[in-house]
This record gives sequence, C-alpha cells and structure tokens, in this order.
Amino acid sequence: MGSRRTALQRSSGYDPPPLDLPPLFQSSPKPLAMCRWLVTKFLWPQSMLWIAISVVTYHFLTPGLDRFRSLDVIDVLVLWVRNAALMLTIIGGQHWWLHIRKSQGLEFKYESRWLSQGRKLFTFNHQTRDNMFWTLVSGGAVAASFEACMFRLYSANSIPQIKSVWLIALMTFAVFWIEGIHFYLNHRLLHWRPLYRSVHSLHHRNVNTGPWSGISMHPVEHLLYFSLAFVFVVVPGSPFVATFCMVYLMLSPSPSHSGFHRFVVNEGVNFHGGDLFHNLHHRYFEVNYGMLLLPLDKWFGTFHDGSVEAHDELRGRRQSNNDAAVGSQSEKYC
Repeated sequence: MGSRRTALQRSSGYDPPPLDLPPLFQSSPKPLAMCRWLVTKFLWPQSMLWIAISVVTYHFLTPGLDRFRSLDVIDVLVLWVRNAALMLTIIGGQHWWLHIRKSQGLEFKYESRWLSQGRKLFTFNHQTRDNMFWTLVSGGAVAASFEACMFRLYSANSIPQIKSVWLIALMTFAVFWIEGIHFYLNHRLLHWRPLYRSVHSLHHRNVNTGPWSGISMHPVEHLLYFSLAFVFVVVPGSPFVATFCMVYLMLSPSPSHSGFHRFVVNEGVNFHGGDLFHNLHHRYFEVNYGMLLLPLDKWFGTFHDGSVEAHDELRGRRQSNNDAAVGSQSEKYC
C-alpha cells in the first residue's frame, strides 16, 4: 500500500514521503516490527533524551519534597525559574541553531519561508517574541504550579505513590501512551468552535512553526495541556513521574514544531527532527489531532499521512460538510 501512495507536493518546502502507521496498527499487525519501531523510531533518540533530562532535572535542579509540605508562592517561583532555564536552553538552542544561525539553511525545512516579523497577528507583532512570551510566562508558570501541587500531595501522602525503581521506570514509559490519549481528547475539545475561537486559535497562529511554537498557547489551553499530571492523583505515580510529565510536555513539542523534518549535524550526518504528522495538523487544521504512537485519528477518520490520496479524502470531507451546512440553511426557509 505504501508504495502506491504519492507525497503531496506543495509549491515550496521539503515534502517527506507519506507516513505509515506504527507496525502494530497496520492492516497486518507486526508485533516484532512494532518493538523495533518503538526503540529505533519512537524512543531513540528524542524520547530517551526527555527521560534523561527529567532525571537530571528532578535530582539536581528540583528542591526536596519536604519543602512542599507547606506550599508557598516562592516554591512555585523556584520551579518556574527552573522551567524557564530549561526552555531557554533546550528550545532556545534549537531556535538559535535552526532559525538564527540558520545552520542548515532550508534543508529539510517544511516551509521555504522563515518565521514572521512585523505581523499584527502576533503579540508584539513578531512571531518569535509572541511564542516566547506565551511559552515562558504562561506555560512555564502553569507547569510550575501543577508540579508544585503534585509535590504537595505526595509530601502529605494524600495520593497513591510507588517507590520501586522498576515500577517508576515502567510508569515513566506508560506516560507516553497516557499522554497520547489525554492530548487527543483535549485537542478535539479545543477544536470545538467556541473554544477554538477564544483559546486554541492563539496556538494556530503558527502555520509555519518554529521551536518556540510548541507550547505557545492561551493560558486556558495550558491548564488543559499540563493537567496530564493530575492523572496521577488517581493512578499510582511518584514525584519523579510528575516532574517527567512537566519536562516532557514543555520540551518535546519544540523539535516537533521546529519546522525541520531532520536536523543536520554535518554533511551526510542528520537525525530525526520535526513531526510531519503534527505539521500536517498545523497546515490543514482538521486532521491529526493526536499522536502517531496511538492511531486514534485513523480510527476516528481524521488521519492524514501527507499523501495526495489523503488530501483528496480531506477535500471530500470538507465538501460534504459544506453541502450539509448549505442544506440545513435551506431547510430553514422551506
């Protein structure tokens, strides 16, 4: 099937080959191939990097749990400063390498144009400043507040906690699947017209995305997005898992929104960068609400793999919706 699909060509920019579903969810499930896909495509290198950064963050950059027995604004501020430093280093580093230094030019870039400047659509009339503001001020603060609340609950033994290193490791990996469901449900809610107009449209200003676009969101969307941590009020977790949720949600959208399909180290050496699956969502809005890890979009009919065939299906759905809307308006006057 994959060999018969043709990539959707645009007027400019890099067009990768069409996406395939993970091997387990293809028409002929391949469990062994799925294991290889998880290790070589999903976990390595990005997912393992977020886990490693979380380990360093929790053990060396986060105050001890005892500090949160009596939660104070200063405690939240400490976590916010830590979050800002992490984002300035990781997200800012990607932005500097790809969009300021332009180290690889337009190679592997989805769009041939660079980020916007002097557009009233964006806060401060500047896309990067807009994205940094909402990411650092709103995103960093909400993440810090939620993490501090989780630490307060753990320090008071108010929620179930696991302490086995092996169980914590298992739950850390489970976060990827839990987050896949959580993100899909929240994202579909945010595309409900009233919420889209008042909240989610701020994120969708970014059609041509950059690293700082990842969690450039309205504060209400940040409340939904970072609420993943509160799953562990019911499901047994640990303070480390709470930190991992926040670090993963803050940092992982930066390469996926970087605008570059692959990152070039030097001539002939490059590795996986952006996420075509989510880039297609920013391009067409009504597709790919979730993550490729879980084929929820395939199951609910909103999957776009970047092929001409998938785009024809999308146009057909849009036309059907338009025809239905016109029909319902006509009935009012019959």
